[in-house]
Amino acid sequence: MQTRRRTTTAVHERGAHPAIRIPVERIIAERRWIHALVTAGGVPPRDREDVVQAVIMAAWMAVEEGRYRPDASIEPRRALLGWLYGIIRRKVGHHCNRACVRRELPVADPWSVQPEPPRDDEFVEARERLLAVRLALPRLPQPDQEILALRAVGHGIRDIARALGMPSSTAVRQINRARTKLRILLRR
Repeated sequence: MQTRRRTTTAVHERGAHPAIRIPVERIIAERRWIHALVTAGGVPPRDREDVVQAVIMAAWMAVEEGRYRPDASIEPRRALLGWLYGIIRRKVGHHCNRACVRRELPVADPWSVQPEPPRDDEFVEARERLLAVRLALPRLPQPDQEILALRAVGHGIRDIARALGMPSSTAVRQINRARTKLRILLRR
């Protein structure tokens, strides 16, 4: 039996695009964006600056080694951000999976350790936050309520965009705006 051989496109072949050397200042100019993605990735506040520096150093070293090969048909900043996004995801993932970050405590008999029961004040705070959200939601416009409800039950961005008939980027913007409006209502 003859098997079909998978062919790759020129985009996936190594060396399809020439290596480009960009100045480190272009990477540093995206520092705020990098910091925002590191924060969104769940890095604790005490470690964020370290991870941002690790991302910038890794990107700069990759450029120096000739591993930055953007597609010439893509706008330069967008290509840079897409490339940096991959580096950020790897660095954040590596950081969050380190034992010292997870705060693992070695014990002689792990099966003997019992989790601490939640404190009563944690339940009270959680109930108060839930009540505040329930009271604030009806004061939002109907489209904002719908999009937040879809997101809250676990639908992904693409599913929400498809359901509401809009591009994914628009769905992301509307979710963020609705969340901002809800935060403002909760502060009052």
